[in-house]
Amino acid sequence: MDKLRIGRIEAFEVTLPIEAPIRHSYGVHEAFTRTIVKVHTADGLVGLAETAASAEEVIRAGSVVVGLSALETGSIRMRITERFYWSKNPLVASAIEMACVDIIGKALGVPAHQILGGAVRDHIDLAAYCFYRYESPTHAAVTTPDEMARHAYDLVQRYGFGTVKLKAGVQEPAIEVETLRAIRDLLPGIKLRIDPNAAWAPATAMGLLGQLAEIGLEYLEDPVAGQAGMAEVRSKTALPLSTNMCVVDFDDIPSALALGSVDVILSDPWYWGGPLQTKTLADLCRIHGLGMGMHSGIELGIGMAVMAHTGVTIPQLTLAVDAHHHHLVDDVIAGPRLLPTGDGRLAPPDGPGWGVELDDDKVEQYRELHRSGRYANLYVAGDSGNGADRFRPEWNPVMPAW
Repeated sequence: MDKLRIGRIEAFEVTLPIEAPIRHSYGVHEAFTRTIVKVHTADGLVGLAETAASAEEVIRAGSVVVGLSALETGSIRMRITERFYWSKNPLVASAIEMACVDIIGKALGVPAHQILGGAVRDHIDLAAYCFYRYESPTHAAVTTPDEMARHAYDLVQRYGFGTVKLKAGVQEPAIEVETLRAIRDLLPGIKLRIDPNAAWAPATAMGLLGQLAEIGLEYLEDPVAGQAGMAEVRSKTALPLSTNMCVVDFDDIPSALALGSVDVILSDPWYWGGPLQTKTLADLCRIHGLGMGMHSGIELGIGMAVMAHTGVTIPQLTLAVDAHHHHLVDDVIAGPRLLPTGDGRLAPPDGPGWGVELDDDKVEQYRELHRSGRYANLYVAGDSGNGADRFRPEWNPVMPAW
């Protein structure tokens, strides 16, 4: 126990470029910013994590666990999330939990999936995550149905993905339905998903259900906002509905079950509080007969390792996992990026803990890019600076958009 005592917590932001600006209903991502977390034990072990919480939040909220053992994950979570009724912060708690799992794995010399209960398969399946894109110096714009179909086809050819997810809520719904048809025509055997990010009104979504069923979807993700709206849409279709927007916490599950609003809950090892909490969610989904997927969070290499190690321990995670990772052009981990190599699958990295370490030169490179402010506020709707979409300076998101 003494060897696993938390001595200090280090956190810092990095910003990494992506192939081209990717669009969604709330704006555009031009780069991915993540906070890298290092939890240091008193005797020199270092557990790694990444999160969307700021470095300041991680250090401030995480300071209360200094002195605890990395084995005391329950106490660590409570100290962070139960200090007062406004203190709940899954993005901080998840990062500390991830780092603790890494520490335990390193202390025992075993991979993280063994700490999480053992692998039931040797890989996770990944989905091609297709966004409408603005042009970049290296990549053409993806705007029309045919351009998106070709983009999806190229990703499938390159990585072997068996599932394609279209990020929607960007264009008129009729155009996005036509985009799905174009993908289906070019990739007739592919599993297909669409996620409008709740940009559609219930009447709009219900008016599209027949066409979506004809095209054939694995599931329809968050077409509308809120559990009541989702339940209304679900009552009009046999298409499974999934969410990472209206069921995002354990407290949301009872009402979702009562309303019958979703068929698939998309887990997330950050927003659900960490890999151990994701395992708890998996048990609840199994008990209540809900499907379970895994959502993406503009993850870097540490995050991909966490998703892979956690995912292979969950028997009912048979749906391909979302991942933004293939949009990156580089990473901060040492060695090759964690990408599928032609079969659409990703195996957990070998080695103790998460099986990844940082490349110090790349970390410094992308810390400096973050400090430069080149991408500051370009992707946060309603934030200061250039706003939600610098390509459309007068635009602001209004939901529902259609």
